[in-house]
Amino acid sequence: MKINFKQTDLPDLAKKIINKLARQKSNGAIVLALTGDLGTGKTTLTKEIAKQLGIKKNIISPTFVIMKFYSLPKDQKILPSLKKLVHLDAYRLEDENDLLKIGWQEIMTEPNLVIVEWPEIVKKEIPQNALLVKLSHIDEKTRQACF
Repeated sequence: MKINFKQTDLPDLAKKIINKLARQKSNGAIVLALTGDLGTGKTTLTKEIAKQLGIKKNIISPTFVIMKFYSLPKDQKILPSLKKLVHLDAYRLEDENDLLKIGWQEIMTEPNLVIVEWPEIVKKEIPQNALLVKLSHIDEKTRQACF
């Protein structure tokens, strides 16, 4: 599916992605892998997904801290089996070994929604059933999401 979107279309795009994630079966984490050049909207999309899931905290890029955790509201009904949103930015990681050093295996066994920016850097650890969303520039105000 290819969707061209502007900033005002983000709520609809986030809902489509969340609905696709909600259909996944998992005993542990569900992974959303966001790939695309700098400035294509990976963190902006993550913020909208968090908002749609009822997270009130300000979501900021975890580029410098690598990973941030946000509790999902207990009363959220979209992904009720999940407890946390884990936002991971792999941009500064060397490879999968760095990911394993920061607790990836434990994160994946828990009921989390894991959003990974720059998944191509750690591709060997991204599950095959992860939802991959490729973001790209169309023009200054328009982006494209392919998933």
